[in-house]
Amino acid sequence: MTARSIARELAVIVFPQLPKDRQKLEKGEISSLVVKAVAMLCDYAKQNLLDANALLLKASESLAEIESEHPLNSENIDELVAVPVTTGQLRQQLDLIERTLYFVSEALDIPETLVQVGQTTVNTTCKKCKTTAEHHIEHSNPSEVKEFLYRLVETYFDNREQIDEFIKQARAKWKIERMVSIDRDIVRLACAEAFYMPDIPVNVCISEAVALSHRFADERAAKFINGILGDLAEVASSFRRSGVLTNLEATQPMPEIQPK
Repeated sequence: MTARSIARELAVIVFPQLPKDRQKLEKGEISSLVVKAVAMLCDYAKQNLLDANALLLKASESLAEIESEHPLNSENIDELVAVPVTTGQLRQQLDLIERTLYFVSEALDIPETLVQVGQTTVNTTCKKCKTTAEHHIEHSNPSEVKEFLYRLVETYFDNREQIDEFIKQARAKWKIERMVSIDRDIVRLACAEAFYMPDIPVNVCISEAVALSHRFADERAAKFINGILGDLAEVASSFRRSGVLTNLEATQPMPEIQPK
């Protein structure tokens, strides 16, 4: 995960807590909110790991119960022997394991957001040959993450009225006030990048926004956000070149952008 991707995630989390007045927007306040957001993500990761552990225990207990109740183990007390199982029984346990992996996967994403400087060294030992290997993990520079976060938030606040007008110009004619708050924040931040941050390719702005919607919302929201931003992609490119909003009805819709 890049520094900018981390900054985008943090921006979505802190966005609802930012002051409405641009003059009250201070970097110190944003930094404080980021610290709270990271703490929240840590708690979320811990809960995910607890949930994953509970699911694994449930699967293990279910298999132990299947073994203990099988006729092959009716007289075994000290040690149960392996018994045949049905595909239905396997599917039930595989479903639990799949949900476990989902929780662990989400939890593993969180440490990347805990912005640290430099490098961490991790030593792993092979259980078979006992060989120890040393791995170096590079962390994102916190100043890079914070600066992009500040830039993203400030760009939106400096142009928010025009950005909302851009969104209203989408073919779907969505009303800002009727959008789900998390969807609205993702779209607004993506528009800030697409229209006012020309160093970032428009298709990257869209794909990053869709990735955020998958992480913070659901598949339906991802399609919704992809549709709005797809409508605006060509307009954003034209606006970057001329500084003038073109007629959206005259443009062709962009194909859906797949998340990274």
